Amino acid sequence: MITVGIIDIDEKERIQTKENISKNDKSESTIPIHVLFDQDTLASSRRNQIPDVMIIDIDHQDSLIVERVKSLFPRAEILVLTNNCDVKVVRSCFRQGAVGYMLKKTCLQSLKNAITMTLGNGSFISPSVNRALIEQAFSAKQSENLLTARELQIANGIIEGLSYKMIAQKYAISLDTVRIYIKRIYRKFQINSKGELIAQLTA
Repeated sequence: MITVGIIDIDEKERIQTKENISKNDKSESTIPIHVLFDQDTLASSRRNQIPDVMIIDIDHQDSLIVERVKSLFPRAEILVLTNNCDVKVVRSCFRQGAVGYMLKKTCLQSLKNAITMTLGNGSFISPSVNRALIEQAFSAKQSENLLTARELQIANGIIEGLSYKMIAQKYAISLDTVRIYIKRIYRKFQINSKGELIAQLTA
């Protein structure tokens, strides 16, 4: 028996999600669905029944809800259901503990398969999201290839949170030399800040 929790503050979409799981269940035993409809019910629900899988809709709430749900239900597998295909959001959800990411417009009918795959230690990720992740990884690699070995060392120092002075000490170069390399890196990527550099190389 599998218990599925649904976190969605939109009642209409919550019902639709539940119906999609039920009508696509072709197994002999139906999947019991325990519906958790907003954040206020999470604590009490934890005491009553622990779900095997949590489906979280992040379209109507902060995506950080994933981290909170995972902290309350550490053994539950988390599937994100959304219309948001922003790769930064996808990566954020995975960092918070999600193991699957589904787009409503293409995968709503595949919820049952996603649940089964997840409980089999797999991960269901919408094909278009998967493609976006691959393309971004390739783009990041291409960005790295633009840099010389020394420039890459300097850039990695920035990513690690080192100050210019610490980078200079680490690689036995002057502070002015570090600044020169930073300017070159910024010029190559056409950026103006550390934040942009980190985003460019850690996307």
